[in-house]
Amino acid sequence: MKTKFNIPKVFFSFLGASFLMWLLINLSKEYSSVITYNVSYESLAQNKILQEAPLKEIDLQVKGSGFELLSENFSKRNIELFANNLKSKSKSDYYFLPAQQTGVIQKQLRSGLVLEEVLKDTIFLKLGSLSTKKVPVVPNLAIQYQLGYDIAKSMEVLPSEVSISGPELQLEEITSISTNLFEAENVSENIEKKLTLVLPKSSEKIKINTNEVTVKISVDKFTEGEVEVPVEIVNKPVGMTINMFPKKVKVIFKVGLKDFNKVTENSFKVVCDYSIAKANDLNYMEPRLMTRPDIISNIRIVPSKIDFLIYK
Repeated sequence: MKTKFNIPKVFFSFLGASFLMWLLINLSKEYSSVITYNVSYESLAQNKILQEAPLKEIDLQVKGSGFELLSENFSKRNIELFANNLKSKSKSDYYFLPAQQTGVIQKQLRSGLVLEEVLKDTIFLKLGSLSTKKVPVVPNLAIQYQLGYDIAKSMEVLPSEVSISGPELQLEEITSISTNLFEAENVSENIEKKLTLVLPKSSEKIKINTNEVTVKISVDKFTEGEVEVPVEIVNKPVGMTINMFPKKVKVIFKVGLKDFNKVTENSFKVVCDYSIAKANDLNYMEPRLMTRPDIISNIRIVPSKIDFLIYK
């Protein structure tokens, strides 16, 4: 047979009251505790700005009653430190001693708390001037053209460069500004697209004079072209006769269909430099393209070597 114990409710009431009395007695006593405070910085010189995020929290050892310390731990109070009396370590590195501002800090604590110690002997700040510069815009593109099609001429970016301003140290790290990614497949027509500019993640204080640019891409159907071009010899000694085999080369290239008829033999100039062959003791010369139109690409010269005989 099981025995049942009936505990009177008054017992629990007495136990709760005793615990509350114990808690009140202990919280009314004085203690020393370390509390972490958020920090902000005031009175920076007008011609200086923070180049990097400074120390955001500071630990203070304070003394007070248990009630006050408990309340202060949950308050998330912000402590203002003054940065108007900095010492220079280098061109951009400065520091100050927070222990020299104990009076300022004490005034910002909850009434009844006493500052015993600042547990950070030195705070470093990286300062610099506000600066501005221009950087080029680099489109971030992933374009696949339809078979036989390609970009017809240099891409246009409007504007091609933008002005950025902010802390000089951050500006030094930025050499260009990219756009957001633009993807397109099976492209056979001209593209005109507004793209948003993307700043580096570490440049939260950088400002830019525009948020987007326009990218224009001319697309054309391409075909392969071929012309025969006579070869000229340069750097040949006076009085020397050189016979080349062959005397003409084929220039093979890719060109937009609408520009195909613009490309002729006269659009090119091909030369062989005799001095290079002589200096390297070669019995052949390599044809080089000196003049070409901007509307072509994927250029090849056939043959790539030209034999020669010298008649004295």
